[in-house]
Amino acid sequence: MQRSLIIGLLSALLLVVFALQNSDPVVLDFIIGNPVEETPLSLVLLVTIIIGIFVGLLLSYPTLKKLKTNISDNNAEITKLTNILEEYKKEYGIHKNKNEEKKQEEKPEEK
Repeated sequence: MQRSLIIGLLSALLLVVFALQNSDPVVLDFIIGNPVEETPLSLVLLVTIIIGIFVGLLLSYPTLKKLKTNISDNNAEITKLTNILEEYKKEYGIHKNKNEEKKQEEKPEEK
């Protein structure tokens, strides 16, 4: 938590210093339409970074969704196999492993 707060504050400080250093006006000339004049360079770069972040998030969404689906499938498989293992233990009279037996022996029953 503290590390992310420090990183966020340092990033904000760098952004402020960057904006103060790059306040020169620039002319934006798009392919279609009239050029936009007297736009601060820092504003142009900030808008470009924000657009890049959104495009990156949109392009990574299908991969994230696929990974979440894989995690859900794996959790369901783990639950299924755990149930099968418990049934197997009941069927063949296997109750607990040695570590669990030792813990039960060390811990007296409470009534």
